[in-house]
Amino acid sequence: MNYEEFYQNLQVLEKSLTDKLLNTQKSFKKITNNTESGDLRSLKKNISLLSGLLTEFQDLTAQLNELAESFDAKEYFTSGEFAKQLADYCDQYSVDLKGEFPAYEIFPFSLKIDADNQDLYVNRKKYHCVRPLRFVQDIEKRRGKYLKAAFNVSQFINELAAAYDLAIVIKGQKSNNILAEHELNLRDLYAYLAPTQRARSIYNLQNYAFDLARLYASEVRQAKDLRQFAFGPSKIASKFIRILDQHGKEQLLGTIRFYHSEY
Repeated sequence: MNYEEFYQNLQVLEKSLTDKLLNTQKSFKKITNNTESGDLRSLKKNISLLSGLLTEFQDLTAQLNELAESFDAKEYFTSGEFAKQLADYCDQYSVDLKGEFPAYEIFPFSLKIDADNQDLYVNRKKYHCVRPLRFVQDIEKRRGKYLKAAFNVSQFINELAAAYDLAIVIKGQKSNNILAEHELNLRDLYAYLAPTQRARSIYNLQNYAFDLARLYASEVRQAKDLRQFAFGPSKIASKFIRILDQHGKEQLLGTIRFYHSEY
């Protein structure tokens, strides 16, 4: 089963319907001209012609509906064919797809396929689309908009530094007002940036990862208090945050530390 083949069949009927619709509009225009001019003979002729066109249009509509009903969307999803074609188009369009059915990541989006209901969940928001090619094209456009969106990298690094300081205070690792060098897990810092469920629903982990990716790609390397920062790995695999750098290469970020250059 392939949606593109089904789509081509739909287009054939759509073309016929378009042609019939144009002819119907022309026929109706003739009727209005006949009524305005008082040409009763032509009026009767064109009404008969319009009636025939409408019957043909109705027949084509019935054929279109029959074709639409013939496509078994549930089988398409539950058989794994949708997921396979999705992966193929991601590869064709160089869209980064990671994961296994039914849960994936298309950075910076999470994707879950609900095969039973033929729905897709992008960052937990329902998205209905049974055409893999169109979905891949749409998700790439959305990613492009994310990349072009305004981003205050200095503000983000200062907010990250503030969350870092707060985490150290809470962990009891700060003394004499001198900030020692500590590596903190980036996932742990996310909880300080979005401490409530409401905050996390607005600024989810994917948003955070995307901001980290833009910070990683930027030339900014210090906070407003002149502390520099450095990313590092994590000893715990589940603590990694996966990003794509400015070259589209995968990077796994685990920790961050802020430090003064004299240390």
